[in-house]
Amino acid sequence: MAIVSRRSDLFTIGEVLNQVRSEFDDISISKIRFLEAEGLIIPARTKSGYRKFSSNDVEKLRYILRMQRDHYLPLKVIKEHIEAIDRGLKPEIEEVEKPKVPSALVDLNQNKERKSNIRVTRDELMANTLISDQDLKDSEDYGLIRVLADKRHYDENAVRTARVIAALSGFGLEPRHLKVLKSGSDRESSLIKQVVSPMARSKRPDASEQANEMMREISNLTNQLHFILVSSTLDDELL
Repeated sequence: MAIVSRRSDLFTIGEVLNQVRSEFDDISISKIRFLEAEGLIIPARTKSGYRKFSSNDVEKLRYILRMQRDHYLPLKVIKEHIEAIDRGLKPEIEEVEKPKVPSALVDLNQNKERKSNIRVTRDELMANTLISDQDLKDSEDYGLIRVLADKRHYDENAVRTARVIAALSGFGLEPRHLKVLKSGSDRESSLIKQVVSPMARSKRPDASEQANEMMREISNLTNQLHFILVSSTLDDELL
C-alpha cells in the first residue's frame, strides 16, 4: 500500500473524522487523538495550536483502522508497518484469525457509547433478567453485582451482569463459583490503571479523553486475550 502526501490539502480533526466515518463508524475524535498520542499520526500544528492533518495523515489513519479491524493487529505492530512504509518498504501482513467471541459478550467501546442512566428496582431486575432471589443475594455478597448508593436501585451494568449469571446458573454455576472471575477482573483493572495513570495525570488539555481511549483500547485487548487463553486451554483439554 502506498501512502502519498498532498501537502496542499490540510484538514481539521473534525474534517478528518467526517472523511473516514463512512468506512469506520466507530471512529471518534478521542480515538484520533489517542493514535496521535501513541505516535502513529503526527499532524502539523498552527501557531495557535490547532491540529492540521494532511492527506497523508488521513491515509495513515485509514490504514491503521483497517489493520485493526481487518487483521486485528496491535498498535505496536501497525506503527512498525507505517515506519516501514515511510521507508519505502512493503510490510507483510500476518493474518490473525478473529476470536469467536460469544454473542453475550459486547465490545467495550460499544458499552461505553450505549451506557444509559437506567435504574431498576430489585423486583424489576429479577423480572427482567430471570436471576433468582438467592443468586442475586449471593452475587451482591461476592461483589459481582452492586446496588446503587440509595440501596434500592441497580444500574445497567447490574442488569447485564445479572442476565449472564442467570444464564450460567443453567449450567450449574453459582455466584460462589464466579467469585474467582471478580478477583481476576479486579487485578486486571488495577493493571490497566497502572498503565493509564501517567496519561490521566498529564497536564495536557485532552489528557482525560486520551486516558479513557487508552483504557478502552487495553480493556478490549485484554478481553480478547482472556477469551483466547480460556478457549485454548479448553481446546487442549478436549483434544
